[in-house]
Amino acid sequence: MPPTSKNTLIKIEVEQLRIGMYVVELDRPWRETAFLFQGFLLQTSHELRAVQAACNFVWVDSQRSHSTLEWAPAQAAAPAQVQAKIRKVDFFQEIATALPAWNAAHAESLRLLNAVKLGHELDVTAVKAVVKECVDSILRNPAALLWLARIKNSDLYTAEHSLRVCIFAIALGRELGMLPLQLEEIGVCGMLHDVGKIKVPNEILNKPGALTADELVIMKAHADHGRRLLLSNQQVTPATVDVAYSHHERLDGNGYPRGLEASRIPYSAKIIAVVDAYDAINSDRIYSKGKSSLEALRILFDAAGSHFDEDIVGTFIHLMGIYPPGEIVELNNDEVGIIIGCAPDNKLKPRLLVVLGPDKQPCPERVVDLTRHPKDGDGRELRVREVACSGAYGIDIEHYRRKGLIIP
Repeated sequence: MPPTSKNTLIKIEVEQLRIGMYVVELDRPWRETAFLFQGFLLQTSHELRAVQAACNFVWVDSQRSHSTLEWAPAQAAAPAQVQAKIRKVDFFQEIATALPAWNAAHAESLRLLNAVKLGHELDVTAVKAVVKECVDSILRNPAALLWLARIKNSDLYTAEHSLRVCIFAIALGRELGMLPLQLEEIGVCGMLHDVGKIKVPNEILNKPGALTADELVIMKAHADHGRRLLLSNQQVTPATVDVAYSHHERLDGNGYPRGLEASRIPYSAKIIAVVDAYDAINSDRIYSKGKSSLEALRILFDAAGSHFDEDIVGTFIHLMGIYPPGEIVELNNDEVGIIIGCAPDNKLKPRLLVVLGPDKQPCPERVVDLTRHPKDGDGRELRVREVACSGAYGIDIEHYRRKGLIIP
């Protein structure tokens, strides 16, 4: 993260804030607000209103603000971008449509990998069709598909990982202000970014221990394999080829396969790099247990500016929140619950479905809203003590979704 100089700090009243300004300090402690990390770029009218509601004045870093937007009116964001970010339907309505879209995309992700294994040509038209359905769903309400992306089958990691990267990339692109056609392209990039891994032997791809130096070379070659596979298909756009080839490049030049500097890495590849890393960290693999979403976001945050684009990471963190739906948490009274949502103006106090009692045994399910300051039997206010990894305590979140008990 670039250093902040006192010479670049400007104290302004919140009414003068504009999209594109980089807020580095508030008129009150950060922990008293719903903002996840200290310092962030104002990118949406929702973020702008949230700061204006919480503060009277803030300090802005003029050097880290976007110069082209720095003093533009708050309404200057392109109307199409603002319109694309509006949730047009509620979750209850959208989940009924999103589930078939998810199932179709899931089936297509399996088909395309099998086609590559058998040496058949990729049916890119079919990929684009299911991606468009995902884009349409996310534009209506991203919560539904983001929830479905929590469903994981470790035996289908490669296919499901590509689908989750597709969904995360579309949702992130929406937050970044991309238009629908751009979202469709970034979604296809996500679906096809790891297609080259089909050429990596299974004994290396799924090795339970650390890779040897020679095995690491073979693993890293998947970027070049992906590039070659996609170049041979006339339906694939140059951006999709670039992403398959460059999503493991890093801003500090220490990525692969070419060791590109930050300015030479395609923007789409920077987006896919962030969501690809997040899902890999957050998922169970043969050789490692997946970390919690919160820990995955912390790792991305620590690597912003060196490995990953800082603004993209910041936007992704705000998209996911520290308590995304489907995360398993332990409360300070030893009960265990599943996060089912957070109020937009209070991301630190989620709503959750309590499913295990203090003894970690199943208990009658009940919804607890921490914004209402509930208390335990001893009069202590309930709070989240710890965020657990996916599948902790043997909890299967899909089981509760099927029962209709989890609705963000």
